[in-house]
Amino acid sequence: MTISVENLETRQVDPTKPLLEVDRLVMHYKIKAGEVSAVEDVTFTVHQGEAVGLVGESGCGKTSVALSLMRLLPNNAEYVSGQIRLDGEDLLQLTDEEMRTRRWKDIAMVFQGAMNSWNPVYRVGDQIREVLDTHFRGQMTYEQQREHMERLFAAVGLPGEMLDRYPHEFSGGMRQRAVIAMALACSPQLIIADEPTTALDVIVQDQILKELKRIQTELGMSIIYISHDIAVIAEVTDSLGVMYAGKLVEYGPTTEVFARPKHPYAYLLLKSTPSITGPRRQLAPLEGEPPDLLAPPTGCRFHPRCPFATERCAIEEPPLADIGGGHRVACWHWEQVPDLEEALLR
Repeated sequence: MTISVENLETRQVDPTKPLLEVDRLVMHYKIKAGEVSAVEDVTFTVHQGEAVGLVGESGCGKTSVALSLMRLLPNNAEYVSGQIRLDGEDLLQLTDEEMRTRRWKDIAMVFQGAMNSWNPVYRVGDQIREVLDTHFRGQMTYEQQREHMERLFAAVGLPGEMLDRYPHEFSGGMRQRAVIAMALACSPQLIIADEPTTALDVIVQDQILKELKRIQTELGMSIIYISHDIAVIAEVTDSLGVMYAGKLVEYGPTTEVFARPKHPYAYLLLKSTPSITGPRRQLAPLEGEPPDLLAPPTGCRFHPRCPFATERCAIEEPPLADIGGGHRVACWHWEQVPDLEEALLR
């Protein structure tokens, strides 16, 4: 296939067809002190054209999931079990060389920290050109590459002449837009955006998120947003997953999870989040500390901090069960969790 400027046109999608299926994924890091249970039994699906969010505290495993999907884990990481199927093909069964051909072309990533994503001694355009050379060697002339990169920059709101600049000549927001342009270079089916607005002010943050959402909709791509900010994720996603201590504890339609969180952690996380649209209220802090993943608690990993916990929670691990409408919760006492709107009015 020869890539050209026309390849940025909308992809026809079937929203009922799964694109990415993560099935009971388990991944550990091996360190001197033992094994860190970073990703434990994570299961979710991303359909064609869908935007999925993963949220949770720092260290909960969000980025580890993203790097697992890209197979960009450090040497001390180990896939213990599970599958990562992209268009039905298990990425964990591919060789390193086969996986290298899938990155950027089928699955790409917007990495956290835009400045660190660029080599400071090369022009930005040359670094994007390297991606095109890797996947479409000999299929595009130098002029076609330039035209394609200018169209990519136009898609993210950057002038084409910025391709000839070095990373330090870009502002933070411009660097982040350029990272998005590079992720789009080979028209991937799926983009993973890991904290795509970190260290940006709220105005630029809003612009970047709207840009990503517009591009995703126009090009018919799927996208996974990763953030610790549940309010930001709620604005741009169709489905939302909440992670805690390496596990997915709640998953479902974003509007449903945001309005009626039924896992105590998700409920308390939202209750501790300020709102500029709702009534003034006293914020409720989330007490306690995340567990040590070298020796996670038995049963439900959240039970030491949970106000609804019983003896069963400390012994028996709850499954991620469907409670209706595709809303899944890993909690023995989810029915006791009040609706968020009622709780906020108290």
